[in-house]
Amino acid sequence: MVLDHLTEREDRGWVVEIIDSANRLGGLIRLRRQALGLTQRDLALAVNVGERFIVDLESGKPTCQLGKALAVARGVGIQLTDAAPALSGGELTADGPADAYPDLPDIGGDA
Repeated sequence: MVLDHLTEREDRGWVVEIIDSANRLGGLIRLRRQALGLTQRDLALAVNVGERFIVDLESGKPTCQLGKALAVARGVGIQLTDAAPALSGGELTADGPADAYPDLPDIGGDA
């Protein structure tokens, strides 16, 4: 099914969605929930969040808690995957993003 507000393509039997905003994530979650025949209340109970959280997430509220949003996404079968191009230097290291991505400014300190 091609959706006007989501970028989608078939890849080895999987639907690959480009999720680049809270609106897109919320819309995709809503569509998956509805396809599964779940109400917002059903989903909230299944993933242990409040029904209001589901309403806000599906509406594209950008300040929803990431951990809860990921739990809801998993609850409807959505897996978030990094599909970034490979780094020229190879693998990421424990030294962190400043070494893996030399063009990024070092905004943090030692953790």
